Amino acid sequence: MIAFRTTVLIALIAYSSARPSDEWEPEGHSHSEHTKPYHVTVIKKIGVPVPHPVAVSVPQYVKIPIPQPYPVHVTVEQPIHVPVYKVVHQVVEKPVPYTVEKPVPYEVEKPYPVEVEKKVEVPIPKPYPVHVPVYKHIYHHKGGKH
Repeated sequence: MIAFRTTVLIALIAYSSARPSDEWEPEGHSHSEHTKPYHVTVIKKIGVPVPHPVAVSVPQYVKIPIPQPYPVHVTVEQPIHVPVYKVVHQVVEKPVPYTVEKPVPYEVEKPYPVEVEKKVEVPIPKPYPVHVPVYKHIYHHKGGKH
């Protein structure tokens, strides 16, 4: 890396010094070139770079032993799963309806004769003529087929 930097720096200095002179100007051109000094910092490193180890993540697998059944000389009773259902009674209080007897004084209406008139004359107003103007220049109905 250091050799590459120094090579680039030397090539840059050689290129900047190999430009044509300031007095040279081709015919028909009337421009002038201006140059500004540019400060280049040179860092000098002494010694050989030491490569440092880079941490690489390695997956760590943890093996957990799973117990497996194996044959034995003694018979071992295996537990049998039996579902247990339990009925829980909930007490719900419901009000019981009962009759209440209270003496309420009320009057009993006795029947009396009622006369019903079946024919009642209702006055009906008679129609009367109303003047409706009819304009001949206005079409009141659509012409043609309906």
